[in-house]
Amino acid sequence: MPKWIILATFCLIHLIADDVNAATGPDWIRDFEKGKQIAKAEGKDLFLLFTGHGWCYHCELLDQAIFQKHEFVDALSKQYVFVELDFNFGETPEEKKREIRFQQLQSHYLAPAAPTAVLADGAGIPYAFITGYNEKTGLQGYLKFVTAAQKAKTKCDALLTAAAAESGISRARLLSHALDSIAPQLGDIDERGDEPLLHFYKETVEEILKLTDNTGSIANKYISLRSSRDAWIAENDVFDKLKAFDSKKDYTGAIQFIAESLKTTKNEQVRWRLEMTRQAYLEWGDQFEQALENCQRVLALDNIPEDSLEAFLNREAFNLFRLKRFDEGIAHFERRLREAGSDKEKRLKLLAWKVQLMLRHTPVEKSIEACQRYRNATKHGTDDWLQATYLLALELRRAERHLQALTVINEFLVEDRTSYQLLDAAESLIALKRDQEAAELIEEARSLSQPLKTSPRKSELDEFQSLTEKMETLTRSMSDRRALMERQK
Repeated sequence: MPKWIILATFCLIHLIADDVNAATGPDWIRDFEKGKQIAKAEGKDLFLLFTGHGWCYHCELLDQAIFQKHEFVDALSKQYVFVELDFNFGETPEEKKREIRFQQLQSHYLAPAAPTAVLADGAGIPYAFITGYNEKTGLQGYLKFVTAAQKAKTKCDALLTAAAAESGISRARLLSHALDSIAPQLGDIDERGDEPLLHFYKETVEEILKLTDNTGSIANKYISLRSSRDAWIAENDVFDKLKAFDSKKDYTGAIQFIAESLKTTKNEQVRWRLEMTRQAYLEWGDQFEQALENCQRVLALDNIPEDSLEAFLNREAFNLFRLKRFDEGIAHFERRLREAGSDKEKRLKLLAWKVQLMLRHTPVEKSIEACQRYRNATKHGTDDWLQATYLLALELRRAERHLQALTVINEFLVEDRTSYQLLDAAESLIALKRDQEAAELIEEARSLSQPLKTSPRKSELDEFQSLTEKMETLTRSMSDRRALMERQK
């Protein structure tokens, strides 16, 4: 898994397989230069996706909720060539070269987080970014954003065409208006890690300044933008310097560097990013006692921003469970649930995080109770309900309560019949000595998983291997039991 540029927050996600069938949706091209060639030949724009299948939870959600919907493909396939840069790499020399190419593109396109979608013209110049995935946005919201970006680009192109017939201040004014039309869709320097207008439209900005002799209101706008970028870079220089520690996995050195940097950092936003980054390094270095102490130190400070407060509370819970201080961890969540009151969304997030931390670590009956409570708070058929149902069945199997586990996983299969869940049901059936039913489910899972065998995505090839191994294990367990019964006759 690549380590993306450190952001203000981070999380550890227990990703559960929801749909392991080979991806449908757009006809993704996985070679950037080839995608550009096709876009040029067909007169289309580029829909460039930076993603991480198999390790990036929100990438999977985005893929399932948006990209695999025929409405998405139907709406955009005439305007775009779809290019997917999947940050999963093997160990061969060819794969190492591909990783370097992708990292260079990631840096060029100012895409510090996965998933990031870039809408670009046929030459590869961006006019809009869509970073992350918000379940509330939904397919129609996503398409609405793309439509707005297309309208902004159309306006920009019209202004550039008009500017071609002008000179002097008139041309500068039209060029500036063209940049103004797309600027909101490009994001800001905090999102991109550089000022996007100055990064992607450098030549246009320089022409505007030349046409205005660096004077007047039009020029001042870009001179001010440059000054703001220089100040931002100076304030955030510490994060670039941390990359040297990252490359060596020198977490101790990074923590010491952050401690020194905090002594002279006055920008509050940078300070809180540094605090969270220090927390990340402590956990990456398995220093969970120190990480817990750091959380509690930060949580005792005054005037903590709301997002930082929630993030450090979550890290406090994480480290309590990693240290096996389960009673304290459970009490932590009970306190926050009381504070959440009737806020259903916040309560649901807390219940989900509590379950993920307890899963396979705490005594199984406590974990089952937490799963049931999480499930009871969800709406049947939603993503939260599917996750809660899956996890409850998992813990019931861990407790060897296979009849109950089978009942729960069958409820899941009514809503979403996927290979992993079919094999989970087969595992419980085998434990209940219902081998014929188990064999039928294994064959169904085998059929469903076949498209993965020829997938261009490394994560799906790995998924196919994992499923194959599980099917072989389950089949072998039934065969071994039959052989034992024959010997006992």
